[in-house]
Amino acid sequence: MAQEPSSEMFDHFYSLSSRGAYGELIRYIRDHDDEDVRYGAAGVLSESVSGFAEQMTPPARKALVDAVLNDPSDAVRANVVKTLLAIDESIADNIITRLEMAPDSTPTDTPYPLILTKWHERQWPELRFLAVVGFGRVGSHTMIEKLRTTIQRETDLRVIRRAIEASGTVGDETFVTPIKNYLRIDDESMYQSADAEEIRRTKQAAVEALVKLGTNGAYEALHTASRGTDAELKACALSEIGRLAPDEAVDLIVDELHNDDDDAVREEAAEGLITTFTESDFEDGHTVREQALAEMDDDVDDAVSDEFASIVDESPRKPEQRNAAWVLGQLESDTEDTVESLLAALDDDDDYLRIIAAAGLTTLDSSLVEEKLEAFLESVDEESMAHNLASSIRSNLQDGPEKVIWGS
Repeated sequence: MAQEPSSEMFDHFYSLSSRGAYGELIRYIRDHDDEDVRYGAAGVLSESVSGFAEQMTPPARKALVDAVLNDPSDAVRANVVKTLLAIDESIADNIITRLEMAPDSTPTDTPYPLILTKWHERQWPELRFLAVVGFGRVGSHTMIEKLRTTIQRETDLRVIRRAIEASGTVGDETFVTPIKNYLRIDDESMYQSADAEEIRRTKQAAVEALVKLGTNGAYEALHTASRGTDAELKACALSEIGRLAPDEAVDLIVDELHNDDDDAVREEAAEGLITTFTESDFEDGHTVREQALAEMDDDVDDAVSDEFASIVDESPRKPEQRNAAWVLGQLESDTEDTVESLLAALDDDDDYLRIIAAAGLTTLDSSLVEEKLEAFLESVDEESMAHNLASSIRSNLQDGPEKVIWGS
């Protein structure tokens, strides 16, 4: 076990940190023969992570990963991992990948993947975090059992969250009960490393893992969460439950679209509804859409339309943008956000989104569309598809829909 370095050495380390000489600290960690010195330098670096993160270079990152893989001391290794996880948790995956590539080249006499079990039993949560990353990657029966045990017995919330994330990929029905218990955690004092943000991330991980598990029990757990009083959890569940059972989720999602008490819940409900469309099988998609429209009714609150307009504007996924644009046309929304969103979509590089947006604009309040249309026409190139579509819409508003051939 590493001992504390002398006060003079600590003073030197803190002086290096205060001057931003993090490279010197890393050299102590990487090169010094005395374990106590390496341990102290790694500890000071972990305390200085906010400053170090702004200056970390690829060589510095590589040096620290090498230290994790090569240092004979678990105490030193844990301090280095603590720094790396604070900067970017995905570095843990990089470390495990390095071990997979050279399973006999480990910092102890224990080869990979057996070293994961050793780390899982250690006192440092940083090493247990590495272990559960590896458990999920190995995916053997023994490792899956260890993941389940971690979710049930671990005391560090960050380690629990990573185990939950891994279990969604490799788990089965037996994971549902231990995972769903983390949908309602709210006592920070019960776990190490817990704060409001870590609790939020753990709930999010639990929801996403249940979706990946995809069993009836997982659906029931999410359904219950979407009906609860925890607004943050409700929003998270509503955004994801449509991935499990689109046709069954429509009713409860639409109910929350009309939630005037919490904007975040309404926003996630809108995204969740679009998810039911995109996740439906091709043959079931039309039925799910018709069911949703029947539940929503044409007379929806402007705030609901604006949520779908935001999806058209901001979603990075084309299927979601197309479906949201289609909904806006079906709702015949008369908000400025709706018109501006669909007009902007005319200038998108996706053919289908442009056509859906153009068709939707012809269903809206013609006076509001005309008011925005001229400015839009002036803003785009006259030779562009967006200008052609907008011109066709203007003709359609004046002369009737038979004049328009979308996409021409």
